[in-house]
Amino acid sequence: MRIGIMGGTFDPIHLGHLRAAEEIYWAFGMDRIIFVPAARPPHKDEATVASALHRYEMVSLATVFTPYFTVSPIELQREGKSYSVETVREFQKAAGPDTRLYFVVGVDAFLEMSAWKEAEELLRLTRVIVTARPGWRLNEVEGLLTPEQRRLLGEPSFRYLKVGELDAAQVEKSRRPRQVLLVEVVSLDIASREIRRLVEEGRSIRHLVPDTVAAYMAKNRLYQRPGGGG
Repeated sequence: MRIGIMGGTFDPIHLGHLRAAEEIYWAFGMDRIIFVPAARPPHKDEATVASALHRYEMVSLATVFTPYFTVSPIELQREGKSYSVETVREFQKAAGPDTRLYFVVGVDAFLEMSAWKEAEELLRLTRVIVTARPGWRLNEVEGLLTPEQRRLLGEPSFRYLKVGELDAAQVEKSRRPRQVLLVEVVSLDIASREIRRLVEEGRSIRHLVPDTVAAYMAKNRLYQRPGGGG
């Protein structure tokens, strides 16, 4: 079995997240993609994000109509900071040794991964898939890491792939320890911070988030300027 784990603050989840997950699911022949909203992100100010419960509910609404997408409350149920390595260990224990775990992150998150708790162990437990965002060139990512970052990640190897030309069986056969897969997918130029800004300014977010998520945000007045209208 192959399971993709897509973590993040999802503040809010948007169509860019969903499209990247969709392409990774089909390209790698995944059995499912699990979205994992971070309850208490270690490297972000909790005061700047919507509550973990709101973000979990938005991810649930965004994925409910896709049978191979699920959302896990694992980091909401665990006390303390939300460390990805602890989440992966729990998933591996539940899934068993015959399940392959793939950890899916954007390029900006990957470039910060060396500062994460037990980053080298995270690369040992999973195959890391890095997806690009507009403005990033994945084939240059390896060169952006400092020698110290590479050391903290366990001296990973890199493989550059295009999602339309990807052979999942061949990629699995050529598996190497701490291998990072740099995968070009169709990138939608959407950022959660821009969605929050648009809401604060009272502007439309249609076609940036699923309609179910937009309705939830409006109902709960998420990201609106204090004292502002709908």
